[in-house]
Amino acid sequence: MDRQTEIRLIKEVLALKEKGETQYHESSRTHDTKRYVSQAWFERENDRLFQKLPMPIGSVNEVPKPGDYQSIEWINGSPLLMVRDKNNAVRVYANVCRHRNARLVESGSSGCKRRFSCPYHAWTYSTEGQLVSAPEFDSGFAGLDKATLNLIEFDCRVVDGMVYIHPDPDCKLPDHFVDDEMAKGFRYLDIERLKIYKRRSYVVKANWKILVEGGIEAYHFNVAHKNTLASFFLGNLSTWESWGADMRMILPKKTMLDAKTLPEAQWEMRQMANVMYSLSPTLLLLAQPDNVSMIKMVPLSTGETRIEEVLLVEPPKDGGEAWSEAELRTHETNHKLVNLILNEDWGLGETIQKNMESGLVKQVHFGRFESALTWFHEHYERRID
Repeated sequence: MDRQTEIRLIKEVLALKEKGETQYHESSRTHDTKRYVSQAWFERENDRLFQKLPMPIGSVNEVPKPGDYQSIEWINGSPLLMVRDKNNAVRVYANVCRHRNARLVESGSSGCKRRFSCPYHAWTYSTEGQLVSAPEFDSGFAGLDKATLNLIEFDCRVVDGMVYIHPDPDCKLPDHFVDDEMAKGFRYLDIERLKIYKRRSYVVKANWKILVEGGIEAYHFNVAHKNTLASFFLGNLSTWESWGADMRMILPKKTMLDAKTLPEAQWEMRQMANVMYSLSPTLLLLAQPDNVSMIKMVPLSTGETRIEEVLLVEPPKDGGEAWSEAELRTHETNHKLVNLILNEDWGLGETIQKNMESGLVKQVHFGRFESALTWFHEHYERRID
């Protein structure tokens, strides 16, 4: 997002507020709840969406230095190992030894290694994925070529700080799969410069689409978040734009109304709104004034989704390696606040899932002001048909 776009979007919000409107769809929409509870529907998603299209799995600051790694339990149970190799390139492997399929590192773990040694029989791999040693290999595995037993590698590409893979290791990423406007958004958030403060992982008993929906509409703010967010935001007012399967949403705060009396040079989007980027299909970037929350949603089943929260923050102000006590207090407050607000949504999502599974009410309805939900489902349907 460039400065010209910031100014345009703030003007759009002010105009909508003046008219007492938000960004409307031309009509409301109704959908059957089968898309949230049907095993056949989930298998279709897995086959046509999660296994065949480019997937954002994280950011480069999860592995900032050569040898750094992050183990990721991904969709369909795929154990991924994101590594920065000795040449400073980010690579993604299967976290699976080629000998007997043991995990090289514990799921969800991170750290720094020059070599990855299997805990079962000590087959050992370099950060470039090469099998560099295996005990008694020549005598025990006659006829096997060590050069053919490197780690399984996924085609991986870094787009302005965000890491994408093709989920099928036998397939390549397309030449162009992230719209230029989304890439500008990653640069606007300065993803590559930020640092990881903390992360947390947990399972929510709800379909992944219910959880995505909660992040891309403001209709619920004044009710679901009445004790947290509501007093700071302009209620059911938002504006959004999409590029392919990705979108950016502006969730304006009440301070945006100050722009009416300020010169444009003093308009600051990050101070006046939360900016949400939705990276298809299941990753959200929530930008606040001094941090970015990366929220990864990993579908486990029709009714379960694992959440990976990662808080990205500014490097230490003194240029050193460690944050000051004051900075740590701010980061910890934000880490807890984001989780508190997300759990307000997740708790509702779990009850929604249970109600859908009961089969008593067989439809959901999206209002005209929930226009991003209509866009999300229309685009999603096209991709799985």
